Amino acid sequence: MGGKKRTYCKKRKHSLARQTSSTRIGEERIKSIRVRGGNEKLRALRLNNGVFTIKSHDFTFDAKILQVVYHPTSNELMRTNTLTKSAVLQIESPEAKQFIEGVGSKEPTVKELDPFFFESNEKGNLYAIVTSRPGQVGKADGYVLQGNELQFYVEKLKKKKSKAI
Repeated sequence: MGGKKRTYCKKRKHSLARQTSSTRIGEERIKSIRVRGGNEKLRALRLNNGVFTIKSHDFTFDAKILQVVYHPTSNELMRTNTLTKSAVLQIESPEAKQFIEGVGSKEPTVKELDPFFFESNEKGNLYAIVTSRPGQVGKADGYVLQGNELQFYVEKLKKKKSKAI
């Protein structure tokens, strides 16, 4: 009835787990790891830049990562500036800023379609979401927030700031 249950199978190598990478913002530090099948994973321990895309204009650029401003799974990941998939980042790129200003001046109708995006760019706030897995791929790729998605996350940020004050 009440004894210790026997194990039904012994421990297997494929069931092993590794310590999390907890990729942070800082001087780039990437480690190579041999995984099953002799393949290789790149574990990013620290990253300070990434490759991001403005989807509406199909424009890709390098950007410096400033900080994690929101994380859907945990406030702890946001507080410690941990980069994971789906983290919302504040990024900085003179190249992107120049491109966005150029698009706004060439096509005024585009500015009317998404005024919130152009307004936040003028303030110097570019927000992006990470779509890659930095702890497994070794780099941070993602896309710049626009339209309703940008408004949604900016409202979340405002709520967090008002609670903090």
